[in-house]
Order: sequence, then structure tokens, then C-alpha cells
Amino acid sequence: MTIRVKIELMPVLKRLREERNFELELPDDATVRTMLANVGFKKNELEHLRIFVNNKWARLDKVLKDSDDIWVGIVVGGGVSWNSTTRELLKKQSRC
Repeated sequence: MTIRVKIELMPVLKRLREERNFELELPDDATVRTMLANVGFKKNELEHLRIFVNNKWARLDKVLKDSDDIWVGIVVGGGVSWNSTTRELLKKQSRC
């Protein structure tokens, strides 16, 4: 069995797909981590993302449900230090 979720990527993350808003079909036991891998995020990028499911902050191990609305963003300020992975994510975006 599968589920369909709606995903919106923060504009700076559009390098992963042509569209920022799209639907994705996943196994019914899929987690946020599974969804992010299917979208194209690498394991070392995950800690820099902020994910909201149905307007609530979500952990990577949260199990998704059919018709969930997901927003994926990246920490880009607010006193958070920038490390090399965050800079690389933004650098890749600027090449698109």
C-alpha cells in the first residue's frame, strides 16, 4: 500500500526538482527521512533542514500519513552558525 503527500520546498531548495510544489507517492510506512531521501536530499544535508508536517514541526522519524502537507526549508539565519554543508546547499542553488 502507498500514500501520497504534498510537498512544498523553500525556494532556495528548488535545485532538487523543477517544481517547488509537488506530490510524492511513498510506502505507507514512510517517515520524513524516507520522504527526504526520495526528494533527493543527502544524509549529511538532513540536519540543516526544517520540516513541518501539517504546519507542525516534525522529526525525521515521524511516520507520514496519506494527504499530509509537508514544507521543507533550511536554516539560513537567526544566529545559527553556517557550516560547510549549509554553505554547499546554498551554493548549489545559486548554480541553478
